[in-house]
Amino acid sequence: MRFTIFLALVALCSGVGFAQQKDTDIKFRLAQSYERGGSYETATTLYEELYAKDSLNYAIFDALRRMYLQLKKYDVAIILVQARLRKIPNDPVTLTQLGTIYLRASKEKEAFDAWDKAIAVGPSSETTYRIVGDAMVENRLFDRAIVLYQKARAALNNPGLFAIDIAYLYSIVLNYTEATREYLRLVRDVPQQLVYVQARIASYTGRTDGLTAATLVVEQTTQSEPDNIIFERLLSWLYIEGKRYDNAYTVYRLLDEKTKASGREIYNFAELALKERAYEVASKAFGEVIAKYRTLNVLPEAKFGYARTMEEASAERDTLNLFGKANPFSPNEKPATESQPTFTGAVAAYKRIVTEYPNTEIAARSLLCIATLMVDRFFNLDEARSALETINRKYTSFVPVLLEAKLLLGDVDVALGNLDKAEASYSSLTAYRYGSPEYQERAAFRLAELNYFRGKFQDALKQLQELTKNATSDITNDALSLLIFIQENMQPKEDALREYAKAELLERQRKLSEALTAFDAIANVYKDSPLGDESLMSSGDILTHMNRYTDAISSYDRLVKDFPESILLDRVFMKLGEVYEFGLVDKPKAIDSYKTILEKYPNSIFVSEARKHIRELRGDTP
Repeated sequence: MRFTIFLALVALCSGVGFAQQKDTDIKFRLAQSYERGGSYETATTLYEELYAKDSLNYAIFDALRRMYLQLKKYDVAIILVQARLRKIPNDPVTLTQLGTIYLRASKEKEAFDAWDKAIAVGPSSETTYRIVGDAMVENRLFDRAIVLYQKARAALNNPGLFAIDIAYLYSIVLNYTEATREYLRLVRDVPQQLVYVQARIASYTGRTDGLTAATLVVEQTTQSEPDNIIFERLLSWLYIEGKRYDNAYTVYRLLDEKTKASGREIYNFAELALKERAYEVASKAFGEVIAKYRTLNVLPEAKFGYARTMEEASAERDTLNLFGKANPFSPNEKPATESQPTFTGAVAAYKRIVTEYPNTEIAARSLLCIATLMVDRFFNLDEARSALETINRKYTSFVPVLLEAKLLLGDVDVALGNLDKAEASYSSLTAYRYGSPEYQERAAFRLAELNYFRGKFQDALKQLQELTKNATSDITNDALSLLIFIQENMQPKEDALREYAKAELLERQRKLSEALTAFDAIANVYKDSPLGDESLMSSGDILTHMNRYTDAISSYDRLVKDFPESILLDRVFMKLGEVYEFGLVDKPKAIDSYKTILEKYPNSIFVSEARKHIRELRGDTP
């Protein structure tokens, strides 16, 4: 009987305790809700009630401390933390919190005394220094944190301790020299951290002073530690960051020698330089690999890279692509209909690769490059077709190259006026089961273009609408642009759009005189059509490619006069500037055109480029 009564009492007490704990949990969650909502006074009241019942609960204590800081009740917060220290003396976390409160209350001496006491509690513990250091950083005492971490190194006899933290803090206070030295300390101890160190240093190499300081420190270190390959790699990266490609080339040659890489390091640099468009030094590097390292397993790739470098160096194209792929102002290029640019060296290099390495992927890629050059630069469609058909016959196992070739073969047929053949090529790609969906989408876009050229606008719209559903596709923007163009120009005069599509096809086929006549007719016959400004711009572009610069200026000027509200005007003034600058060599008028963009179209995408042209024409120093 007594045992039964005892069990009942235990159950009753347990129930009461459970109910009390449940009530505490509910109130704590309610206080947290008020805190998240910004009702700090209400939250503080609830936390105080909870603290009065359970002052040893750290979560409640910390929440109340946080609220006092939020409400700037520093004196009360100090009393709260001191009370906890009386119960749990010499706790480094609580001492650090006390230091922070003192600092917020503008009692710096007391703050530093509290932090010093926290360190004194555990002078041999890395964690203690970390806790206090984090508090200093939180309170933006970066210099103090650096001193503390350096003190920790001495106390713990670990010179590399806190290297990442110290380097980061030095970069915050703009001491890039010391920041770089700390990062070098890290990578010296752990070479595998090179990529991480590069990423951290990159946070300040965008600044001239940051890049200069980092480069100087690494240069000095490589001189004092010439056997450390990691420092050489870091130095070459910094040279590339600073576009000092010749210096980087020198370092890579040393790396190749020291690591006995037999040309591999030089090849790696050549590829980097090509990506950076440093064509002159890339050509030297590829040339050295080809001449000296004939047994290198990437020799075919080196020869291909050399040919690519020749091609890109010859392509003195307009960086904005204002006039398409061919640069109408290059002294090396004649009018597009009889183009004989300086790409012949690149073509010859690609042909040598095809001969030396038949039936390989590098040969297939070379054939594709030849075909592309023949279309874009020489407009030699017969030779382009020959290269593409060779890929279709002999290189079917290299799927990406094959698909690209099929796509380009369709483009060749469009240029030749064989729209049905082009349609067959594109359709075969859309049904192709292998390879990336990218090619299917690009082919589908080409099919929509064919319907546009044929005047079948409704069919084109259906195809384009389907393509715009995939927001992640690279072709979506092109599809959307053509979709909007057709929709905006079908009404009120569909005839004008039909004539414009025919003119665009003529331009695509390089029948420049016929295209020019067609665009001029649209501008004159369909004066009220929204295609008037587009037609005048196209006429100006064709005249520019024909080197009829004065006539091109007249066409652009007419657009500006007749269509003062056109959305094309900023682009037109950019084109006017380039025609004056490179075609007619009239610097004052070129500057005036570029200035118009800055003054009238300050939000244009061409503003920075226009400003750059003005500085160059005036001869301003950087």
